[in-house]
Amino acid sequence: MKLTKLMISVIAMMMTFVFIYQSMVSGTLDFLSQTADIYGYGWLTGLALLLIAGTIGVASINNAERKIILTAAKFYFGAAIVMFLFAGNDSMTATATVYGVLAGVVFLVNGLMTKNEDDPEYGWEERRSWGKRKTAVKKGPRDEDSWGESGFREKTKIDQNRKSPRKPWVFAIIWMSIVIIAGISFGIAFLIDEEESQYDYEYSEQVQNDETITPEPARVFGLGETWTVDGDFSLTFTAANETDFRNEFADTSPAQVVVLSYDYSNIGHEKDVMDLYISSVSFYVIDESGEIAETYPVTGITYPQEIPIGASSLGAQEAFGLKNASREVMVYVEIYGNDYVPYEAYFILPVQSSVPTV
Repeated sequence: MKLTKLMISVIAMMMTFVFIYQSMVSGTLDFLSQTADIYGYGWLTGLALLLIAGTIGVASINNAERKIILTAAKFYFGAAIVMFLFAGNDSMTATATVYGVLAGVVFLVNGLMTKNEDDPEYGWEERRSWGKRKTAVKKGPRDEDSWGESGFREKTKIDQNRKSPRKPWVFAIIWMSIVIIAGISFGIAFLIDEEESQYDYEYSEQVQNDETITPEPARVFGLGETWTVDGDFSLTFTAANETDFRNEFADTSPAQVVVLSYDYSNIGHEKDVMDLYISSVSFYVIDESGEIAETYPVTGITYPQEIPIGASSLGAQEAFGLKNASREVMVYVEIYGNDYVPYEAYFILPVQSSVPTV
């Protein structure tokens, strides 16, 4: 019975810490949030009672007093009642509630079977014999036992009388409780593995969904046509003008410098770092020979601005140095939307005659 109580108490203590961890992961015990789960307080109180019951149960292993054993039973029953009434309704609370009831039954049966020396029933045969007058019996030499054997037999009989009788149904209840508790323990382990497997499955499924997201297919637009991503942004190229300006501090010597003029609007684009900002970083300018142009420092142009939702940036400009003179350029645009999915589009822009520079 001592081993059974020890196993029950240790499992109860382990369950407490496991359930606290699981509750923190699931958010049930997240009391720092503005919308804390009201059932979390009852759940935490029930786990505290379960931990106290397990501690008292371990302490009662080497102490056979009825009061301590019954106290552990009371805490087990108290934990079960609190969890049943105030801890919500899920698999963890149901498991802890059933375990508290069964553990409380085991400790209650053991406490009722335990006899203390101050109990009225303890030693009733000895006290009943105290009131009787003992008749002296004359013993002969044959009746005398050698080496104090009679005294040993008398002590043995007294010890046997002090033991409380064990009934078969008591053993049946104890062993049934052990089997049920063992089953619950395996069930708890299974539920934890099942939840972890479900979490891993949902996470892998989410990753697969993220990986299989198909971005909006790239479309081809012309000069003055507007590319709109619903609920996010819109972009329109208004001009692609050649300029004769050359920067003496530039590291490159392009064959042609083209200034792109464009407008964009913030329909619903919102990021944690910054609002909508479309610049040369999002543009890949390709000349007629298929070579990608580089940005070129041109003075006097209007640079793009960061704009909030509902605003527009009109007349933004970016300059590019082409390696080969071209009559038209293709601009590949890639912009990340609110859902961090890249949106792509192509613009075929005819290069217009040179414009004066400041």
